[in-house]
Amino acid sequence: MDDSFAFGKPSRKRALQAARRPKAPKLDAASGLGRIVLVVAAGVVVVLLIAGYLTFMKGNGEQIASGERSAISQIGAAKDVEAQTTEQQAVTAVQELYAEQGSFDGIRPAALKRFEPAFTYSAGASTGPNVVGVSSTAGGVGLAVLSQSGTCFYTRFTATGVTTGEGDGVARCVGTLAMSMSSGNPAGT
Repeated sequence: MDDSFAFGKPSRKRALQAARRPKAPKLDAASGLGRIVLVVAAGVVVVLLIAGYLTFMKGNGEQIASGERSAISQIGAAKDVEAQTTEQQAVTAVQELYAEQGSFDGIRPAALKRFEPAFTYSAGASTGPNVVGVSSTAGGVGLAVLSQSGTCFYTRFTATGVTTGEGDGVARCVGTLAMSMSSGNPAGT
């Protein structure tokens, strides 16, 4: 005999299975809820990228606009230089004519044209940087030169001295306004 022990034959009955619990849904890319989460996350990323890009472009646009304003002001200044040069040469002509004649009476557009023929002299308005508006009386001479920027440069000569000024000359850039100037501000501009 042998020393082994056995309980006998196993029974043929099967044990009842425990009730199954339903499985929790998985959040993966294939499920509907997972897709919604991915779309929302992608939308947030796209909105952030667009906002960053627009902020970047706004800063660059402001720099470009600033450069444009600077260029425009430099162009206006260059246009003013041409008119100021004409004015200075006309001033020299008036001073020399006054020194020769001893009075302002004979300083008229025709006399200035003979003395400095490079420019046009007019008893009316200046219409550009090479046209000088002239007004003269026994008490003095007024000059006006219109820049292409729209600024009018005025000079008034009297026995007591010279006064210069500038103003908006698009409407009227005439020597008579230079004659009415008080401390650099022509009346009526």
